[in-house]
Amino acid sequence: DSRDNENAIKEGNEQAILSQKMFVNSVVKYIAQYYVELGGCDVLAFTAGIGEKSISTRLEIVEALACLGIKLDVEENNVRGEFKCISSKDSTSMVYLVPTNEELMIAMDTLSLIK
Repeated sequence: DSRDNENAIKEGNEQAILSQKMFVNSVVKYIAQYYVELGGCDVLAFTAGIGEKSISTRLEIVEALACLGIKLDVEENNVRGEFKCISSKDSTSMVYLVPTNEELMIAMDTLSLIK
């Protein structure tokens, strides 16, 4: 659970700090790869558990993308589970927080499969 990892980071746990750096690096690599392949990015959306609820992880990811001109508004980013534009006004790409209801989607998919 990323909340456990965030708490361990606050306590100075070196393994938790390393795992967070590895996670952020992995996400940044994917975004950067697709940014280049697509020739830019109109919107970056954070969603689901970590993307929706981890203020610090979103900040770390976007800070690593600053060389692409993608920037967060730190105050707007201070939110969880609410549809919201969290990019700064001078960001080259819009950044959004998009809540999900994964359980509802699973139920709807299951219902459509059994019909």
